[in-house]
Amino acid sequence: MINYINPSFSLFGLEIHWYAVCILIGVILAVIAGVREGKKIGIPSDYIYTGVVIVLPCSILGARIWWDIFNADKIHSFTDIFAVWDGGLAIQGGVLAALLTIYLYCRVRKFSFYRILDVVAPGFLIGQICGRWGNFCNHELYGPVVKNVQVFKNLLPSFITENMYIAGEYRHPTFLYESLLNLVGLVLMLVARRKFKKLESGDLIGGYLVWYGLVRIPIELLRSNSGANEILMAGPVPMSILISIIFIVCGIALLVAKRFVGPRVNYHELMKTIKENRYDTVLFDLDGTLLNTRELINRSFVHTFEHFRPEKVLTDEELDSFFGPSLRQTFSRYSEDEKEIEEMVKYYREYNVAMHDEVVTAFPGAKSLIKTLARKGYKVGVVSSKKTDLVEHGLELFGMLDNVRVVIGEEDVKNPKPDPEGILRAMEMLHSKKALYVGDGVGDIEAGKNAGIDTVGVLYSDRKEQIIAAEPTYTIRSLNDMITILVE
Repeated sequence: MINYINPSFSLFGLEIHWYAVCILIGVILAVIAGVREGKKIGIPSDYIYTGVVIVLPCSILGARIWWDIFNADKIHSFTDIFAVWDGGLAIQGGVLAALLTIYLYCRVRKFSFYRILDVVAPGFLIGQICGRWGNFCNHELYGPVVKNVQVFKNLLPSFITENMYIAGEYRHPTFLYESLLNLVGLVLMLVARRKFKKLESGDLIGGYLVWYGLVRIPIELLRSNSGANEILMAGPVPMSILISIIFIVCGIALLVAKRFVGPRVNYHELMKTIKENRYDTVLFDLDGTLLNTRELINRSFVHTFEHFRPEKVLTDEELDSFFGPSLRQTFSRYSEDEKEIEEMVKYYREYNVAMHDEVVTAFPGAKSLIKTLARKGYKVGVVSSKKTDLVEHGLELFGMLDNVRVVIGEEDVKNPKPDPEGILRAMEMLHSKKALYVGDGVGDIEAGKNAGIDTVGVLYSDRKEQIIAAEPTYTIRSLNDMITILVE
């Protein structure tokens, strides 16, 4: 008795197709592999996850439309165009759609197309290895009749041979041949990625195109002798064979041409550079960087000067200059009396604390960024010119304190920014090997430089021109841009 594998099963009243399950498993494995390799060549996992959400639907749509083009006689309504639940996906159309979507995605995100393809190429093979088992469950994409049935049964497990008993004959499991050949290609690709020292960024996708084309041609020739009417034709030529030839030609052309045109990046040198430049610590200024305290600080200074210097009218330039320096440094510009300076600091802080929770807001993305960095294993600290308890209160108010390992405030250092003491102390406490300091003021950038570390200047403050003039290592227009700088 022949025992077929049912192409679907029921789960909580829903009909689930094994084909969809196989594709989903392939996608999951490809994403896991891509994220792991992406970290080694400087691709943030967020780029990959976002890319999958965008590329996967486009790939499925491309695979379906490719099938539709060559099966127009089976399309009787608009719904039929997208009826993937009734079968009909052409993998080569999916690959072409995926490549186009990835290219556009890289253009928008201003990221290296080759580098993204370095993690996508193995993912393509992983997806195809798993996806072909969905064809097995659907009893499709099989080859001609097996001539020596006994040898066939001896070589393969019964669950495969019995499921290949189609139309009264045992059929060659072309799905298995293609899946195993792609597995060989995947192994070769992974070995080359680690052992071939002359491998360049972009070579893997060229290798994929060549390998997949070479694999698909003999598989299609076998399928063409199956007697099944399921092969997409371009006139007298099977479309899959034609596209496979194009894949081979394009793959070889890419491998050759990219060595003469455009930037050349050695894959192993890239991994080495990324590893050497990986940050393990991110330190932030607070006011103007994580928290929008501009209005509160302006109000606090105006309130203080109205009391101690009622005749003094603060200009916008003066108010702007108060950001960054400590309160003692600021008030020392207007008084030489140490006692009065202390009183001014105290008066300022009393008002500042009283109004803090009412006026201060967190910059968009601050909380999620701090949480994400901590979750990904970065050591996060805050180095500020404010008193430590006020810094901690602000962080706690907006749900960030739990993910910040070290807080350095005014009383924790003898020399305020731009002296690097606070940054160096935070790095020592965190046992940091390579840190990055993020700030909104010139003093922040200078402090980071004086500490001998890279700096990030935020351009969403009112001091954009000054920040650019200070020449930080990087600049960002929003906190979400930090993910493009950091390598996980």
